[in-house]
Amino acid sequence: MKKMNILRSTLAAMLLLGLASCENDDSPTEIAQEQQEEPQEQPMTDAETSVVINEVRYQGEDTIEILNNGTGSVNLADYWLCLGPGQYVQIGTLTPISGNIELPSAAYLVVSYALPDSEGGLGLYSANEFTNSDALVDFVQWGASGSARENVAVAAGQWVAGDFVPTVGNANNAIAYDGEGDVATDWNETTTLTFGAVNQITELVTSSFNVTISNIINYLAVQVFNTPDGADAPGPVADQDGSYWFDFQATPGTSLSFATMQVVSNDWFYAPRATGVALFENGTPVTGDITDQIYLWDSGTEEEDPATITSVPGGAEAGEPDDDNTVRIVTTDVTSMVKVTLNYDEGTRTFRLLIKNLRGATDVDEPVILAPGIAVVHALDNALFTSGEPDRDLGLAKIAVQGNPADLYAWFTETGSTGAPLRLSSSYSVFAPAVVYAFDSENDPVFTQGEAAVVGSGIEESAEDGNNQIIFDYINTSLKIPVAKSNEAMPIAPGQSFTFTLNDVPEGYKFGYNTMLVSTNDWFLAYNNAGYPLFDENGTAKSGDGATEKSYLYDAGTEIDQVVGFGADQPMRQAGPNSGAADENTTIRRVSEIDDVQFGKGIISSPAGVVGYGDARGGYNLVKVTISAN
Repeated sequence: MKKMNILRSTLAAMLLLGLASCENDDSPTEIAQEQQEEPQEQPMTDAETSVVINEVRYQGEDTIEILNNGTGSVNLADYWLCLGPGQYVQIGTLTPISGNIELPSAAYLVVSYALPDSEGGLGLYSANEFTNSDALVDFVQWGASGSARENVAVAAGQWVAGDFVPTVGNANNAIAYDGEGDVATDWNETTTLTFGAVNQITELVTSSFNVTISNIINYLAVQVFNTPDGADAPGPVADQDGSYWFDFQATPGTSLSFATMQVVSNDWFYAPRATGVALFENGTPVTGDITDQIYLWDSGTEEEDPATITSVPGGAEAGEPDDDNTVRIVTTDVTSMVKVTLNYDEGTRTFRLLIKNLRGATDVDEPVILAPGIAVVHALDNALFTSGEPDRDLGLAKIAVQGNPADLYAWFTETGSTGAPLRLSSSYSVFAPAVVYAFDSENDPVFTQGEAAVVGSGIEESAEDGNNQIIFDYINTSLKIPVAKSNEAMPIAPGQSFTFTLNDVPEGYKFGYNTMLVSTNDWFLAYNNAGYPLFDENGTAKSGDGATEKSYLYDAGTEIDQVVGFGADQPMRQAGPNSGAADENTTIRRVSEIDDVQFGKGIISSPAGVVGYGDARGGYNLVKVTISAN
């Protein structure tokens, strides 16, 4: 049996309200009183003295249950509960919730006493000698080791040094004793509260989730080119040495793709290889002749038939459907047909692409006519099509058959319900190493929109410098809720992902995350403050990409904003961490507009600061969040 100490009777006289010395060094008055009133020894049998702390709820309504495991009645009036110096109470001064202070065998006494929510150690004493191991009857410690009475409990043989019961995952739960032993594993979190009755340890049901946060930044700028060099109006380039040209801006990490019809065909078009033309090499703009990266493609729309070829873009006659509907290469060598060059102006950060017709419509052997086309700056491969796969039916076929880029341009530039882009990304940026977490409070405990970042929460370090260690430690040690750092320790570029495993998530919890948009001073991506429910109404763990919607871009309010991608105090260029000037507006708020200097799109407005790709409202199109329940 547990708890076989011979108990002492308590002092004959106690201070009013049961407040006596928690230890001999508390006050001179209490020392004098203790010296004058020698305790009376009253031998009792072991069987009579097996009293244990049996169930504790320390979040929500603080409640303690004491069980008499012995064969005889025990009067607990002179027993004490002690958390540490200055935190103690005589049981006889408490009003029982249920049971009696004179506790019969196999009976329960339930009382209320204020307990710490996150970590603490509770001792049950037979006398107000709280540093005396002989007076300690029982002990339990939760949340962390090192509570004030742990050493006394270890000396009494009632606990193991450094041991503690994990913090409960829900404020409605309690920790319950299994009836044998003196170690933390003899206690379990239970969802079934049984104060005043036999413990029914109902294990907390938890789930694990695999989380993927993907940088989906892709389409960054798009334009139609349709007016030949020297012409006053849109039209084809039919003359030898005639050309189209257009200007655009870009950043390292991006590529250019374009498509222009070879009019003397049924459905052929000139375009770079599917990966596009990389615009920078090791940070240096690519310039010069890039014709070797341009191919002639078959869109897979019509069979090649001279009878249905027209020398005028948009011709009325249509050919027979192609037996092979995949986009495929006609030839990789177009150097005798067209010449494509890139120039770059350092002062304005502007590229100019020129597409020259080397043959013209009158060439006897191989006439070439170019039609109006489309160009897109992008971060991922296969911007316009995927080689070997059917056309996506978004408008490329109209370019290849009719020389008409209107439909594809409309698809790229479509806006959502708030007028923000549905597909164009606002900016090019990597994401900093991230954290994901789960919580059961009404709102996200890590940050609050409209309030300043909590000092020590790690929001500032994460949002300014991409440091996820401090925010992880804060969530793990201060909030004590499920949290995980990304498996990947380096920033992720477009097309890359962070992965996480979020373990031991209790039913009813919600999801949150945090990752810096590195091309800024202190902006971060996160889910709405309300959190994304990880369980449905039936308690079933959810999977899918639902957490992408209501993901937003936040300004941490810790550093003055500079132009996205060019600020001297942004991580890629700053002298060191935390080097930017402080923001006068210290509140965390949504980023409702971005001035795109990187690609020249100008002001992009998203009133809600939407970052999730595919959101019907439109937004900045930066991220996709996928959750998979294990």
